[in-house]
Amino acid sequence: MENLAIAAAFREPLAKFRKGGAPLTIASDGKYSLEYVPFEHVNADARLVLVGITPGPIQRDQACEEAGRLLRQGLSDDVILRRTKKFAAFGGPTMRPNLERMIDSMGIMKLVGGGHAADLWSAKADLLHATSVVPHAAFVRGKPFAGSFDEILRVEVLRRSFERGFLPTLCELRRDAFFIGLGPTPAAALSFVADRGLIDRSRILGWLAHPSRTGGSQVSIYLGDKKPEELTDGDPVLRRAASLIAAASNMRDRIAVSVQGFRI
Repeated sequence: MENLAIAAAFREPLAKFRKGGAPLTIASDGKYSLEYVPFEHVNADARLVLVGITPGPIQRDQACEEAGRLLRQGLSDDVILRRTKKFAAFGGPTMRPNLERMIDSMGIMKLVGGGHAADLWSAKADLLHATSVVPHAAFVRGKPFAGSFDEILRVEVLRRSFERGFLPTLCELRRDAFFIGLGPTPAAALSFVADRGLIDRSRILGWLAHPSRTGGSQVSIYLGDKKPEELTDGDPVLRRAASLIAAASNMRDRIAVSVQGFRI
C-alpha cells in the first residue's frame, strides 16, 4: 500500500510517546479496549504472511517508540510505517526468537527461496507481511487479549478492528502468498476469510505455536523438542499438547507438498 498516513488523532501523541505513558486508546467498552499501533503498512509483494492475534504490549511499545522517533526526524508517513512494521512486528526478547526457531525448524524458508528466518526482518524483509487478526493492541480488563476468533466476532470493539483493519488488506496481497497463523485463533480467522473467497484456502499452511513468553513450553512441544510426558501435571501446556503435535504434523505435511510442487 502506498501513500499511507498515520492516523491524524495519534500523530502528536506518537511524536511524544514514551513507554509507560498514557495509552493511545482507539475504543473501549469498559471491559475490552483497543490501543493504536502504527502497523498500517501492507507489504503487497510478500510471499509469506504471518498472522497473529493482536500486537502485545512489547510490540505496541516498540512500534510507538520507533514511529515517534522517526516522526521527530521528519520522515514521510510511508517510510515511517514501513520501517516501524519491520522493526517491531512480532518483536520482543521471546516472541521473535521463538518464531524464528519454528520457521527454521519447520523448513518454511524453503517456500520463499531459502535462507534463515532472521532474514525476514533484515535482508529478506520484502518477503514477509506481518499482521494480526485485530491489528491494534487489544486488551481485556487491562490484560492482553488471547481469546478465540468467535470472541473477536462477538465483541464489537474487536470485530470492528478486524473488519476495518485486517479484512481490507487481504485484497492487496499476492494471491499466491502463503499464510500461517500463530495459534488456533488466527487459524480460525484464516479459515473464515478463505470461506468468503478473500484468500485461497490452498495457500494456508496451518498454524505455529504462539511464540509469546506466556506460552511456556508449547513451542518445544510443537517442535518435538520436549515430550508431553516430560510436562508436570499442573503445566497448562499439557492440555494443549495433542493439538500442538497435530498442528505441527499438519504443517510439515503442507510444507512438504508445497515444496514438492515447486519441483514438478
